[in-house]
Amino acid sequence: MTFTMERWLLSFILGAILSLFLPTVPELFLIIIVFITGAITLFANKLRNLSGLLLGAGFIWWCAHHHFDALNINELTPSEVYLKPVSVKGSIISLVNNDDIDKRITLKILSVSGRRLSKPLKVRLTWYKAPIDLSNGDNLDVRVRLKPSQSLANPGSFSYQRWLLSREIIAKGYISNNDNPNPLVQPSPTISQRMLDTLKTLIPDSEVKPLMLALTLGYRQEFTSQHWQVLQNTGTAHLMAISGLHLGIIAALGYWLGRGALMLCPAHWFYRYPLWLLPIVTSCGFAFGYAFISSFSTPTLRALIMVLLFWLLRIVHGRMHLLLWFALGLALVILVRPFALISSSFWLSFLALLSILILIFWGNFKDGKGITQKLWLFIKLQLFLSLFLLPINLLLFGQSSVLPWAANIWILPWFSALLMPMLLLMTLLSLWLPATSAWLADICRWQLEIIWQQLLWLNELEFSLITISSITLMVVLNIAVWVIAQLVRVTPAGKVVLGSLLALNILAGLVVSITNKPATIDVSNLPWSISVLDVGHGLSVVLERGNKALVYDTGASYGKDLSIAQSIIHPYLRRRFVKTPEYLFVSHSDNDHAGGLPYVLEHLKPTWVVANINSDDYRDWQTTAGHLVNPLQSCTSNQTWNWQGLTIKALWPIEPNWQENEDSCVLLVSDAKHQLLLTGDIPASVEKRLLEDISATKIDILIVPHHGSKSSSSAEFIESIQPKHAIFSAAYLNRWNMPSDTVTSRYQKVGAKLYNTADSGMIRLTIGDTGIHAEKYRTDMAPFWFYNQFATLAEDQTSIKPMPKSW
Repeated sequence: MTFTMERWLLSFILGAILSLFLPTVPELFLIIIVFITGAITLFANKLRNLSGLLLGAGFIWWCAHHHFDALNINELTPSEVYLKPVSVKGSIISLVNNDDIDKRITLKILSVSGRRLSKPLKVRLTWYKAPIDLSNGDNLDVRVRLKPSQSLANPGSFSYQRWLLSREIIAKGYISNNDNPNPLVQPSPTISQRMLDTLKTLIPDSEVKPLMLALTLGYRQEFTSQHWQVLQNTGTAHLMAISGLHLGIIAALGYWLGRGALMLCPAHWFYRYPLWLLPIVTSCGFAFGYAFISSFSTPTLRALIMVLLFWLLRIVHGRMHLLLWFALGLALVILVRPFALISSSFWLSFLALLSILILIFWGNFKDGKGITQKLWLFIKLQLFLSLFLLPINLLLFGQSSVLPWAANIWILPWFSALLMPMLLLMTLLSLWLPATSAWLADICRWQLEIIWQQLLWLNELEFSLITISSITLMVVLNIAVWVIAQLVRVTPAGKVVLGSLLALNILAGLVVSITNKPATIDVSNLPWSISVLDVGHGLSVVLERGNKALVYDTGASYGKDLSIAQSIIHPYLRRRFVKTPEYLFVSHSDNDHAGGLPYVLEHLKPTWVVANINSDDYRDWQTTAGHLVNPLQSCTSNQTWNWQGLTIKALWPIEPNWQENEDSCVLLVSDAKHQLLLTGDIPASVEKRLLEDISATKIDILIVPHHGSKSSSSAEFIESIQPKHAIFSAAYLNRWNMPSDTVTSRYQKVGAKLYNTADSGMIRLTIGDTGIHAEKYRTDMAPFWFYNQFATLAEDQTSIKPMPKSW
């Protein structure tokens, strides 16, 4: 195989991608061996492409090892840093919203307990009820409590842990309020923070104000759940926050301004100076300035690299080598921000760019000369991009909008020609000519309000969003391939073949969907599963059988716009192709069990709700949701439900007295061969009462009472029911030290297999003819180091005291 720079770069990129698929990062000596082997093969003609593969993988592993070993590099131990008050000094490296009482910042720690660090540590912190205003660039001297950067792990939901790693953040925690009377050592706000503070006063409060801040400075902390939903459902999220698209628009604006400046130059200057470089310089300058005011966020940094590289190759080669530009740009981004590889936005950006290059190389049309032809080319490009990315979005997020092309066709020209230049000018003038900036802000706000109203209308269309299913994905892939074939160079015979395959596959999908109606299936012969979602401190269990689902508990809610039901339960059900759970059981009214109920009522609309909660609260939630399901049923003993061939029997309470944990709804689920016991937060006193009814019943699967608290799981209860599988739903390094070591040893004594969501993420047990099969999300469903490898407490874990209740 011949060696070319493009081929070597592509092999380097492939090696970097393949490095992500190991369950753990290799040891340092293995990484060194990979580097040495890659360096040797670089000088062997026949193995030179292999060197790119090895060096790409070795580079990512070395960066990961360096990141996860940061404490050792700084000669710190986990017990010196985690789960205890620690004095740190550092600088804020993120924009801060001073309108919030609780401020969230990214801090680059320079010293710990007075010891200067050789490698600064990035941490994500919350300052609850912060007594002072903060700014990006400020230097702080504060006391913090930190945890490793671990997060909840479930299929289909956003991975906060992956987000932290993509930004090289090693820990998360909070700042103590009263430890230091002078926490702000040196106020030194960056220009971007000063612009943010000024713009927040200049821009009038409105529904589009968060969009304006996002477009100018990449600041999205004021987005509401409605903003995110509308942008996602219309496929326009890339337009409403700083991204490569906006930097490209600004770079193009700089280029044309440079071209315009050339027209003002005297003719003899062209012989004396290399003025042909002026448009390139202005283009690069505008791009760099825009990236600077956005604090060189990852999307703008990678776009800046591509712009600078584009002009460099044009200067060096005289003509554009598109494949070299794409491969070299991607490789440089990996070198500068190696953990960007695990970001979905990174791949969507480069795949969009790749689709444009495909269209340039194999496009089935010529460059248009008239306005009509250029408009038609633009429409084709948007259609091609939408279809190219549609199946990718379905695979990544479980859903995708079918409307991006319809929105982009008219929004993108508006953005490019009017809105973005005016927003840029508004931002630049905000610090020096605030009156002019405020006038521009009114004009930009008026434009965005028109755009936003149209997006709200598109969002209301029932067909605007499609969710993934096996048949949906098959049909979408076939249609995408067929339409793309019309846009690129495929022979007429090839189009006939593709069309025939499309028709056959759609016909097969229709036949499958018609002949496999749920009513024709004997569900009693199907396996069923129990999925204990990783919800931190709380509980949510999903039972599935025959494409139907039942939910037990909804996890916690954290204010108006965030709940476990929204961020974890709904995405999980979507990934499992379940639109609506037939039954919702809520064990009791504690927030960590019932907090997500309002969201479930509004968005998931369960057919039946059985809950031991206050009926007045339930009616209020129904009114808020605007959806009245069947009347609320209380859970009392001796009730029985038959669902999907399973028998569900309520064992407790005898009569609800609204005593929180003591009134937890206890369910026994059985398929005649296997028994599942759902216990909520029952204490030992209730366990003793339950033994009167189930003392002779051996439980196959037990959802451990009260997350493994000492107040539950009595020795008598465990020895009587003899569970084969015991599942703890607990938060990672929680302040209550759940599950208790005493409780854990009791279950081990009876031979139960133990599972803990804090360690394993979501846990799914599937029950079938062959017995019970267990799967853990971290080790079985997503066995990749960037999901599972985080700083641990290592050998000195026992010396660390539990977190205080203020955590």
